[in-house]
Amino acid sequence: MSEQPIFLAKDLVKIYPRSTGQVRAVAGASLEVAAGERLGIVGESGSGKSTLIRMLCALSRPTSGEIKFAGQTITGLKEKQLGHLRSRVQIVFQDPLSSLDPRMRVGKIITEPLRSPWVRGREGVPTDIPARLKEVLAEVGLSSEDADKYPHQFSGGQRQRIALARALVARPEVLIADEAVSALDVSVRAQVLNLIMQIAQRDNLTLLFVSHDLAVVRHLCQRVMVMREGKIVEQGPVEQVFSHPRQDCTRELIAAVPQLNLRS
Repeated sequence: MSEQPIFLAKDLVKIYPRSTGQVRAVAGASLEVAAGERLGIVGESGSGKSTLIRMLCALSRPTSGEIKFAGQTITGLKEKQLGHLRSRVQIVFQDPLSSLDPRMRVGKIITEPLRSPWVRGREGVPTDIPARLKEVLAEVGLSSEDADKYPHQFSGGQRQRIALARALVARPEVLIADEAVSALDVSVRAQVLNLIMQIAQRDNLTLLFVSHDLAVVRHLCQRVMVMREGKIVEQGPVEQVFSHPRQDCTRELIAAVPQLNLRS
């Protein structure tokens, strides 16, 4: 891991106006993520974890606070100034069907990032698009013939593999998964989790894995951060937090999760 954090955030606050007042989704969160680290961000629904990662990847602006990516401040930048972030960070969302254009064939969906002006020319980005498409389809367990199909022709697990292929096609440095397996059934979930783990280890990806399920985070991540009511209430190495949780909400999360067979 490099000495400089890939992400550094200080005192992040996100407030949403409501007709009945304000909702403080994130309330003074600070964190560091080292390059090559696999960090799990967990918490119950509404704890602020998805809002936090949306701010980290500049999909949402913080109300206050500062975010640095690879040493450069990104808070306050316009979209056209975020090319260094967009080319190096990819995200996979919870619902693969809603994040895939139903009018586009899978091959075009997956290779779309390679045509981005932010990505073209970056060191390490594949230039042979057909060859890279074939390669990344194989990586996620799909066939070359699948490139000519449409998203609705696939199962939920297959669609999440398509979303993962799109995220990985340009060889990003950071992969963010926001509840990326929570909508899948247990057996498919295990397959996708193992796939993410294999690729993260092989490519030394920085992984930010957002989940309400500590069992999943224990399988994938080296460090875990627990959020509640917009605040980071506990963090540390995964086994330490599992063995000696300090907060009641962490104990409740650990007690509530079912056991998954992640070796199938």
